[in-house]
Amino acid sequence: MEAIPTRTDPAALRLPAAVAAAFPPSRAAGLARLAGVDPAMYARTRNHLRGGVTRLSPYLTHGLLSVPEAIAAVGADGKLAQELAWREFFQLVHAREGAGILRDRFRRQPRLAPDAGPRRLPRALVEGRTGIEALDAAVRSLVDTGYVHNHARMWLAATACHLAGADWRAGAAWFQFHLLDGDLASNALSWQWVAGSGSAKAYLADQANLNRFADTRQQGTFLDRPHDDLLAGPVPEELLDSVELDLPVALPDLPPPTLDPRRPALLYHPWGLDPTWRADEDADRWLLLEPAFFARHPWSATRFAWLLAAAASVPGLRVAIGDAREVLANRVAAAQRGDAAPVRHRAHPAAAHWPGPRDPLPTAFAHRWAADAAPRSFSAFWREVAPRGS
Repeated sequence: MEAIPTRTDPAALRLPAAVAAAFPPSRAAGLARLAGVDPAMYARTRNHLRGGVTRLSPYLTHGLLSVPEAIAAVGADGKLAQELAWREFFQLVHAREGAGILRDRFRRQPRLAPDAGPRRLPRALVEGRTGIEALDAAVRSLVDTGYVHNHARMWLAATACHLAGADWRAGAAWFQFHLLDGDLASNALSWQWVAGSGSAKAYLADQANLNRFADTRQQGTFLDRPHDDLLAGPVPEELLDSVELDLPVALPDLPPPTLDPRRPALLYHPWGLDPTWRADEDADRWLLLEPAFFARHPWSATRFAWLLAAAASVPGLRVAIGDAREVLANRVAAAQRGDAAPVRHRAHPAAAHWPGPRDPLPTAFAHRWAADAAPRSFSAFWREVAPRGS
C-alpha cells in the first residue's frame, strides 16, 4: 500500500518547539548529548522509562553521528556498545536482504486477526486510550514528540501483534511515520523480532512488567493475565475495534537538483547528514528526497521539519526532490567518460539503488562480518564481530 505524496511550502513545515528542545536538529547537539552519556548508568537502568538512556537515536539514524564515533566515546565492550551494535546488525541485514526485511523473515507471524492488514491497527492503541497508563503515555509521546523509550516500543508492538493480532507491518508503518529515529531496517526488524516472525520466539510483556519499568501500579487490565492467556486467549474487548491508518505525506515543494557538470557534486540522502563528510572539498551539495520512498514509507510533517532543520546545519547543503536514478544516471555516465566533474554519495541500504560511486558507510562492527549471507540473529552476529573478551 502506497500513499500519494502531496507538496507543501517548505516554510509550512515548522518544527514544534517541544520537539526542537528535546532533539535539537544538529550534529553539535548530538555531540553534546554523546559527551553526557554515562555507559554504566545506561547498563544499570536502560529498561526503566526514567533510566539513563542516551536519546542519541535520531542523530544516529540521520547520520549526524556515526556508530564508530559513539563507540569511541563510550567504549567497545560494554552493554551500550552491544546495543549500538544492534543498529549495525539491522543495517547489515538490510544491505544483504533488501526488501526482504519487509516480509516475514523466518516464519509467519504467529497470531494474525482475520482483518489484519499492512496499515490496520487497534483503534484504542492508535488513539492512546487502551486504559493502560504506560501504553497510552507511549502513544502520546510517539505522536507529540516523535520519540518513545525502546522498552515502551516493545510493549506497544507486543500488544498490537500478540493480543490484537495486528500485522507487524502496520505497527512498523505507524512508527516509521512518527519516529524521528525511524530507520527502515531498525524499525521493521525490531517489529519482526517482537512479533516472532524474525526471531526464535515472540516477545511478550504483562502488566507486572509495565508496572515495574514504567513506575505504574495498575491491576486488572487486559495485560494483567498469565502469558499463556495473553498469547492464546481471546482478543481483549478494548482491542477489537480496528482502524486503517491515515498516514498522509506532504513533501516540501522543491524542484529537482541542478547539477552543474563543471562542478563536483556530493549527493546526500536522509540517512547521511554528516557535516564532516568530504567537508574540505569544493563541491555542490544536495540532499535528495525521493517521492517513491516516501510513498512506500510515509513520514509525518514533524519528521520532515526535523530533517530540513538538520539539513540546514550542513554548510552549503541544498534540498531537492527527485528520483535518484533519473537525477544521477546521465551525470554519472558523463563523469565516467570524463565529460563531467565527479559525483558521488555515501552508501546506505535504503539508497542501494542510487547510481554512481559511493563512500562506505562508517561501521564499528559490521565490517568484521565475513559471510555473504546476512546473520540470522544478533547473537550470531555479535559472536563474530564483538571485541575479544566482550
